[in-house]
Amino acid sequence: MNTRMRTAGVIGAGVMGAAIAAHMANVGIEVILLDIVPSELTEDDKKKGYTNESRKFRNTFAKKGIDTALKSKPASFYVPENRKRISIGNMEDDIGLLSEVDWIIEAVVERLDIKKSVFEKIEAVMSPETIVTSNTSGILAQALCEGRSEDFRKHFAITHFFNPPRYMKLIEIVPGPDTLSEVMELLAETSENVLGKGVVFAKDTPNFVANRIGVFSVLHVIRTMLELGLTIEAVDKLTGPVIGHPKSATFRTADLVGLDTLVHVADNVHNGAPTDERRDMFKAPDLVNRMIENKLLGEKTKQGFYRKTRDSEGNRIILSLDLNSLEYGPQEKVKLASLETAKTITGTTQKIRSLYYAEDIGGQFSFRTLTETLIYAANRIPEIANNIVNVDNAMKWGFAWKMGPFETWDTLGVSESVTKMKKAGYEVPGWIQEMLDAGKASFYKTEDGVLSYYDPASKDYAEVPVKPEIILLPSLKEREKKVAGNTGASLIDIGDGVACLEFHTKMNAMGDDIINMVMLASEIVSSNFEGLVIANHAQNFSVGANLPLVLFTAQEEEWDDLDWMVKRFQDAFMKLKYLDKPVVAAPAGMALGGGCEICLASDRVRYAAETYMGLVEAGVGLIPAGGGTKEMLIRNTEHLFEVQKGGLYQKQIELMPFIARAFETIAMGKVSTSGPEAVKLGYLRPIDKMTVNRDYLIEDAKKTVHAMNMEGYVVPRPADEIRVAGENAFAMIKFGLWSMHKAGYITDHDVTVAGKAGYVLCGGNVHADTLVGEQYLLDLEREAFLSLCGEPKTHARIQHMLATGKPLRN
Repeated sequence: MNTRMRTAGVIGAGVMGAAIAAHMANVGIEVILLDIVPSELTEDDKKKGYTNESRKFRNTFAKKGIDTALKSKPASFYVPENRKRISIGNMEDDIGLLSEVDWIIEAVVERLDIKKSVFEKIEAVMSPETIVTSNTSGILAQALCEGRSEDFRKHFAITHFFNPPRYMKLIEIVPGPDTLSEVMELLAETSENVLGKGVVFAKDTPNFVANRIGVFSVLHVIRTMLELGLTIEAVDKLTGPVIGHPKSATFRTADLVGLDTLVHVADNVHNGAPTDERRDMFKAPDLVNRMIENKLLGEKTKQGFYRKTRDSEGNRIILSLDLNSLEYGPQEKVKLASLETAKTITGTTQKIRSLYYAEDIGGQFSFRTLTETLIYAANRIPEIANNIVNVDNAMKWGFAWKMGPFETWDTLGVSESVTKMKKAGYEVPGWIQEMLDAGKASFYKTEDGVLSYYDPASKDYAEVPVKPEIILLPSLKEREKKVAGNTGASLIDIGDGVACLEFHTKMNAMGDDIINMVMLASEIVSSNFEGLVIANHAQNFSVGANLPLVLFTAQEEEWDDLDWMVKRFQDAFMKLKYLDKPVVAAPAGMALGGGCEICLASDRVRYAAETYMGLVEAGVGLIPAGGGTKEMLIRNTEHLFEVQKGGLYQKQIELMPFIARAFETIAMGKVSTSGPEAVKLGYLRPIDKMTVNRDYLIEDAKKTVHAMNMEGYVVPRPADEIRVAGENAFAMIKFGLWSMHKAGYITDHDVTVAGKAGYVLCGGNVHADTLVGEQYLLDLEREAFLSLCGEPKTHARIQHMLATGKPLRN
């Protein structure tokens, strides 16, 4: 059997099939995407001169799938160029191509008869070692491989991706009755290490793990809402971020999934799990059936629990459904005492506790819905999964919950919540009562930095498996590996002579604490370590500078203080850039403003695939001043060369096109939609490498430090001869800005801000091809930044960004 999947075939070019193919292409797998041949030519096909034998006609559905993936939002491809790794075809002409691939994934319509027909065709051409999997969301593996040969059954399993496949971490892997262990191991290794997934091994039961619990939770929420007389808006407030669930909460999520799909998945359990003690819960409520009858399916019919429209002035608004009349109207404001109290509390765990134990209607709703979900999940062990870790991971990775059911239960206090449940008449699973009676008060516990979970089978705790390649900073800190730290950042010994600088402010915004730790960490690493990694486990690497502090200082006109703050940022990042040990930044999530600049100052960047990087200061009326503008100039021109004749430099390539690229990136505040796109935008270099599975990011960054030392790390020399384009090039930029302003594309303030960026990038008021040093450019950056801080319109932009999270054009 192959030890690595290099090629794949995907059958079915619908939304999921095309997106799975796109993600495989993202990670370097060559893909063949097949679909059926259209039944007949359309009028448009005839106008194009197609016949029934035309390849473009016969590959219509596969081509449409790729086109949809290219246009999808969020994007299915890291960069559009990855589409080149996908070949398209159809099931009649190209089925033989599947004999050459390592992995075949079936992603056709969720009907057993159609899937079995596809498997019959696949088996006729597949090679003996090829692995075949189904992307079914709930049909049993035993039923899918029934009637197939022994060899097919041994190489068959279910790989259930979650939508959208690029972004959702979960993949449920379900073996069939005869699946070889080595097949399961290869699927798990490829899914985790290549595709970047979190693997949950599920039992062959209806809807597997995540959908079994998630759909139960949604349907119970709907019933409880109707019983308590709550509104859609209230329920979405109670089931969203306040309890660690996504912003889409219950009903926006249902609209995205589609009510017909929700009912279909629920029917899998209702029809396939006759012994489930809550089987009746999976029968759709009358409200849902009425909505389906009226074609209120969600996004696919443009109306569901919500409907997007425009008001009389053309502004986009979202209306909500009246549960009785099924008519749409303005959303109602939600006023619940328990919800208002929870909002004032810091931390998701405390917010959940507050709601769960509240006495008002919001508290009653939270108590009932959470209790039902927790008990249902507990009753599914070991039916759907062998342990609570798999269940918790499934809900976190597949439904984007911050905490799984058992982690949530620990937050509530197991003993305290069980007492409340029993008082309300609920029957708690016997194994949980047994756990409490044995003096074990929680599902999880941590001792000496090692996390363990309660295992009902052994009636004791077992260590949560953690691969040695996964570095967990909290665990290291619990084992007293922190070298230094303050309220904003910590320096941690991650082993083998490498230290990690971890940020831990809100959104990892950079202020004095982080900058002070950058300075201190540089000194400590220089003396005591072989290299430095800059990384953290937060959702976002860093969103940049502490804007409230910048705004306050500017409004108070404390210009000397502000100048000192910016100079301190610049000095800290220059210290990193010229540290005598390798520095590797490991960003994931948002790396904006200062978060981007600290990456630009590092020797190398080991970036997560889902890294959204950008110098976004222009959006708040500023320019990058922590070295970002200077670095973008250097990165866009460092590949150019000069020759020296008679002691004079002669330019070989005109600078302006490269200055224009950097200028456009900064002035437009461009943010990458992936790590690979950050390379295209110039924020990262081709030598910087990607880690798809973020769990391995810090370890990979650590390995990069070691590799640099093995190669013979040499401290870079300060760049003291940077060729700049000068005042003539700046005049061209000013003319371009004037033209755009004249045409109404940009505002007066946009001209001011972009002009400052252009001035720095061109090197100020100097002649073309003047050679300058880095400090000269940093001084220009700082001067421009301070002058913009004095602009009232900049203050307004910062205030708007802080209030709404969105840029303002003024």
